Amino acid sequence: MANKVTLKVQKRDNSGKGAARATRRAGLIPAVIYGNKQEPELIAITPKDLEKQMQIKGFRTRQFELEIEGTGKKELALCQAIQYHKVKDNPIHVDFLRIDLNKEITVEIPFKFVGEDVCKGVKKGGVLNIVNRIASVVCKASDMVDAIEVDVSNLDVAESIHSDSIALPKGLKFASHEKFTVATITSAVSEVTETAAPESVDVPSATEEKAAAKEAAKEDEGK
Repeated sequence: MANKVTLKVQKRDNSGKGAARATRRAGLIPAVIYGNKQEPELIAITPKDLEKQMQIKGFRTRQFELEIEGTGKKELALCQAIQYHKVKDNPIHVDFLRIDLNKEITVEIPFKFVGEDVCKGVKKGGVLNIVNRIASVVCKASDMVDAIEVDVSNLDVAESIHSDSIALPKGLKFASHEKFTVATITSAVSEVTETAAPESVDVPSATEEKAAAKEAAKEDEGK
């Protein structure tokens, strides 16, 4: 199961660009919690707390128990998106997606490649090329893992590992029904262009997505 941490956040009463700027001037990052067929909730997070979590491996699959100070309310959520300042490149807005441990969601989980040091193809002078580093996976939050292990030890030159040959942990399935290449061994002179994982279908409803997008748009600095 993926790890879970408690994160203290503050409640925000006002929305809109002006309110978001005021939040930033106060030294906080405006954020929103949405999904699970509930109304979006405005919050603010301390930059130091967010940056600390971002530096720890597994951030995108980490389950956050958001404690909203002064309300006694807690929300279980994943970090769905982060907006960055176009010049300073620091986070300026965060979207959190509510999760229910008993309901399926679509998340991006990274692959963890093992066995490269004893890989047949690598020993012959080949190069391990990672075609997809992450995959869109459907699972319950309670079954989520930090990474999907891929063993490349038996891979020879000119051979590839595809999604249909990977044994996923219990409770997980790829969001895409189409087979895709995960990694391949090429000769030292060959090059493989890294591609993105297959596009997945968002689990939050269209209404929830529009509400979150509208809220983020209102609070964008417009830079």
